[in-house]
Amino acid sequence: MGNEKFIRCCRCDVVHHVSPFDKAPTYSRVGNELEEQANDDSRLFMKQHAGHRLEPLRATGERFFPRGSPLDPMAVGYIEVTNGQDRHLLRRGRQSVRDPLSYELMRGRLVDAGLTVEVQENEIKKEMKKHFSWAPGSYPDEYQIDRFIGLVKEVVERLDPCRIQVCEYSHTDDAVSYGVLDNAAVELLAEKCSRCFSPVQSASIRRFVETHRGEGGVMALVLCRQLGIQPAVC
Repeated sequence: MGNEKFIRCCRCDVVHHVSPFDKAPTYSRVGNELEEQANDDSRLFMKQHAGHRLEPLRATGERFFPRGSPLDPMAVGYIEVTNGQDRHLLRRGRQSVRDPLSYELMRGRLVDAGLTVEVQENEIKKEMKKHFSWAPGSYPDEYQIDRFIGLVKEVVERLDPCRIQVCEYSHTDDAVSYGVLDNAAVELLAEKCSRCFSPVQSASIRRFVETHRGEGGVMALVLCRQLGIQPAVC
């Protein structure tokens, strides 16, 4: 995303997205045959704005999708771009899935509101039920699993989100990553569990945590980067 390029017409205040699809041909049916028509959208844009001051813009890598995923073709997104000196904000959207994406220049900027940390509560419940289903009675039941998740939340509340080591990034949301429950947090959680569960249960839960706290594990923490739009001050 940070390598994306745009062209802005400073007179008309419109933006064209430079992409590999600029030269993709279009096809129309003529009788029983398809007729190919060559395109060059970037060249057409510059021709339409000939004599106007044009400036190249480059995405900074900062983007914000308030509703939906970047992979959703109908999701509205905000992309920060720069001309090398000033930063601008583009609003990306389309009217229907058949329409090309359009980019509208906005007055404002993206602001970072920090990180939040979440526990994969539902995923932990499912995995623990599956993990301990082979030995009912001796290991945590549903009530005890809920108690364990409560203890995990108590530990996570004490963590500094900025100090959590990232082990994986979301494939669908740039604002989401996953962090490792570090050794100190695991020890604190084990201490809390020892007060609520039997020694056998505590040892088994400890093994569960160690097994699932890394990349792809249900004990990995969900880090959500909070972004917002700050309107420009006139």
